[in-house]
Amino acid sequence: MKNFKQAYGKWALVTGASTGIGKAISLQLAKQGVNLVTVARNQKNLQLLQSELENTGIEVLSISADLSQPGSSTEINNKTAHLDIGLLVANAGIENTGEFIDTPIQNEQNLLALNVNSPMELSHIFAKRFAKKGKGGILLLSSLFGYQGVPQVANYSASKAYILSLGEALNVELKPLGIDVTVLSPGLTQTTMTQNMNVNFNKIPITQHRPEVVARVGLNALGKKATVVPGFINKFYAWENRLIPRSWPVKLFGFLMKRAIKVKNTLEAAPTH
Repeated sequence: MKNFKQAYGKWALVTGASTGIGKAISLQLAKQGVNLVTVARNQKNLQLLQSELENTGIEVLSISADLSQPGSSTEINNKTAHLDIGLLVANAGIENTGEFIDTPIQNEQNLLALNVNSPMELSHIFAKRFAKKGKGGILLLSSLFGYQGVPQVANYSASKAYILSLGEALNVELKPLGIDVTVLSPGLTQTTMTQNMNVNFNKIPITQHRPEVVARVGLNALGKKATVVPGFINKFYAWENRLIPRSWPVKLFGFLMKRAIKVKNTLEAAPTH
């Protein structure tokens, strides 16, 4: 793994830092002596993470914020204006599972605010800051589901497709300014979000990874690749639609997701003895 402190500077900002992949990335950066601005909604989890990070000897600024709210990106910018941040990890995100028309529209709007608007705004803000000093890094979190439409998580997969496209373009556009941009697209990962999804992933032929592994893959790829997908099977799913008609994997994922949700609901409804 590269020396991130040498490559980007003393400070990094990680959103969705309190759990899962965001926490794993924070811990791996801390081991290299990179000071951290950690952003998440859950104040208690942030405090626990701050204690854990500070035990490694780094400085930590914790910011409790709901990034789905208007003005949150500006708030983050203002609160970090005094810090020489050189790396942005836009990890925070949510999902909605189920039939699109059965999901309240406010839930879908909140998803777009957090999954699309927030990383776009933060990328814009920090890319301008990085450009002034001629170096920086941006790691965006997409998803394996961002490589095609996925029924039952239609808006989520669409939001992640936006991040994938944005990151691919910025990788080329910002490179001459000294800014590295990489999109990390995890598949099934052992996180709280995955555990809370109304899906029995045992019914989907997909490899599950630990957050620490996914974090390492993403950080290793920064500055080397525009996009990265952890795991061989996940890579196959990501690239198959370049070899076969795009509608095929959409229909396949639609079948697998609907079956997995049905099985999950059946198991939860079954009486216990």
